[in-house]
Amino acid sequence: MGRHKQVSDEAVLLAAREVFTEAGFGASTRTIARRAGISEAVLYQRHKTKIDLFFAAMIPPPLELAVQRAPGRRRAVLPELEALAIEILGYFRGAMPVLLQLVTHPRFQLSDLVDGERRMPLHRLGDAVIACIEGHRDEGRITADSQRVQAAALTLLSSLHSLALFERIGVHGGAFPDRAVKNIVGLIVAGLTATGGNAP
Repeated sequence: MGRHKQVSDEAVLLAAREVFTEAGFGASTRTIARRAGISEAVLYQRHKTKIDLFFAAMIPPPLELAVQRAPGRRRAVLPELEALAIEILGYFRGAMPVLLQLVTHPRFQLSDLVDGERRMPLHRLGDAVIACIEGHRDEGRITADSQRVQAAALTLLSSLHSLALFERIGVHGGAFPDRAVKNIVGLIVAGLTATGGNAP
């Protein structure tokens, strides 16, 4: 009967993700093995190359959005979208250290990042914003057509991603206040609710 693994594959990948996030791809596999509590030989039995280990390990945190819009819920557009935006920024803050190491590797391909929604749930983030905006449009609070709703969602996600990136490199002392997010959301909502919001 074969021996049970003393250290799970998940624990090894977690250790590798921590080390790669701290030190980049140049981190030694010896350091990773030590952090995981296994030998370097065992590490290479599980992952044939350092690159294989890197791409297996560098998975951003899972997406768990608490803000969910219940059908028929009568809440103003602005506070609801603000709450969702602040939550998405929190996700990007947690994911940014991993993402930066991942996307700067020479062998990185975007298709690897969005593979089966397993790694970076980009579509789910966009879907959450679009669902929020469309729910308010269906209730008559927003007049924008689908193209403008999608553009607004992309604008919001891009802005939040940029804020998290700027924080990571130390802009604004490494932490933008919630009011910065609220100001961005306010501009987007103003554009969605403006008269002539469906104009090309």
